[in-house]
Amino acid sequence: MKCLALAFAFLLIPLAVLADALPSAPYVQVAGHGSLTVVPDMARVTVTVAKTDQDLSLARNEVERRASEVIAAARKLGIAEHDINAANISIWPEYQWQNNSQVLTGQHVSRRIVITLRNFSHYADLIGALVQAGVTTFDTMLDRNDLASLQRQALAKAAEDAHARALALVTAAGTSLGPVYSISENTGFVRPQPVMMAAKMAPADGAEYQPGTMEINADVSVVYLLKDAH
Repeated sequence: MKCLALAFAFLLIPLAVLADALPSAPYVQVAGHGSLTVVPDMARVTVTVAKTDQDLSLARNEVERRASEVIAAARKLGIAEHDINAANISIWPEYQWQNNSQVLTGQHVSRRIVITLRNFSHYADLIGALVQAGVTTFDTMLDRNDLASLQRQALAKAAEDAHARALALVTAAGTSLGPVYSISENTGFVRPQPVMMAAKMAPADGAEYQPGTMEINADVSVVYLLKDAH
């Protein structure tokens, strides 16, 4: 009987939480948005080396050779070992449709390597080194080393925006803003949408790469109590 009572009480908890979400006293609820526009200072370069061959050992040896050259190129630029993520090798049979039937064309071998470059000024050197290693297709995602700090700044701006909105509302309504009842992030931090850069051919000598800008956004929801007019 005690277990049944405890289970019933547990089921009632969400309802009680919902009931306490908003105050019973007069209040105003507002949303605030904060945004920062910054220049990326780091890059994550994703390289995939792949080979398909009827002879699995030949395909694997070719992939391992090219992957070793990529890793060696990154190390030569002084990139730390923990910033070179060489995933495990993947192998699967590859087929093609011929005369309404699947025909084995060979064994496909691939390896994915993610290189974190924490100094964007070396980006052109890294791209050149990858091309020299025989890699001509890769993706780059730009980011910031101090992303966590920038996210907090965006969150603070969102809170300031919410306060300004609430103040404008109560002033227009002829009342006064009271203390904060609750404050929360609406959807959490939205990571910036980094610029995706794909290189499909060797860069010309002296090529320059501009990282552009990226936005860091935060949104909050704030409930303020209203001061008693009396």
